[in-house]
Amino acid sequence: MAGARVLEGWGLRVVMGDAVLARQAYLAGPDDARRGDLQRMIDDPGIDAIFCARGGYGSQRIIPSLDLTGLVQRPKPVIGYSDITALLTAMLGTGVSGIHGPMVAADLSRGITDHSRDHLLRVLTDPDYLWEVDVPVEVRPGRATGRLVGGCLSVLVSLAGTPWAPDLDGTILFLEDTHEWPYRLDRLLTQLLQSGRLEGVAGVVFGTMASCRSLDGVESLDVVRERFADVAYPVAFGLASGHDPAEHDVENLALPLGTRVVLDTARGRLTALEPAVV
Repeated sequence: MAGARVLEGWGLRVVMGDAVLARQAYLAGPDDARRGDLQRMIDDPGIDAIFCARGGYGSQRIIPSLDLTGLVQRPKPVIGYSDITALLTAMLGTGVSGIHGPMVAADLSRGITDHSRDHLLRVLTDPDYLWEVDVPVEVRPGRATGRLVGGCLSVLVSLAGTPWAPDLDGTILFLEDTHEWPYRLDRLLTQLLQSGRLEGVAGVVFGTMASCRSLDGVESLDVVRERFADVAYPVAFGLASGHDPAEHDVENLALPLGTRVVLDTARGRLTALEPAVV
């Protein structure tokens, strides 16, 4: 696997899950096989980090049967995004931080930018790294501090009403998605707004939404501007984290969820107040 060779090139020893190349309809093998792989890696003290291979669908199916005690007792980074949002959100519910960042088959195999690579490695290894990333488009002005949560919008909406739906009060909420039409994006955001889940957030940050679609001249940013026109908290757009459709030089900046950050729309920055390394 090309992505695994990239990790080895970083000096890491790669241990592959048994089900990583398995197939069952639209899933990477049966639930028990995928859960078993993940549980072994969580519990194995010889595994220092867990890189997810790709997204798609299936993480939410195995969350109820996962035992996250090993991560609570011996924290280790779990890195992924897209469908992995369900897993990272469940981890946050136990007080364990995860990293919304590049995946092996989805990103590393295509080649991530030097910026994304260096940022990820510092997030994983540098106990003094207080990162700062660009969020260039101001939707609603302001400055806010809070714990960073979020990930793929459609996955977060699917967690509503489950025990793993995140507590958003006082948080800086990061949202991004892929292949959504403007009306579908409107529907997802409207659900969040009408549910009252966003009433307590400190601020909202959107990804670039670069792989979402336009329709009749309407882009993702247009939908975000319209839906958040009247909110009282700061909103920014364009953080280069999550789905990037580029064939190479993928920009997918790692975001350590659960850490305290500052969103400043006037500066166009999201800044960490604490390092991610435990």
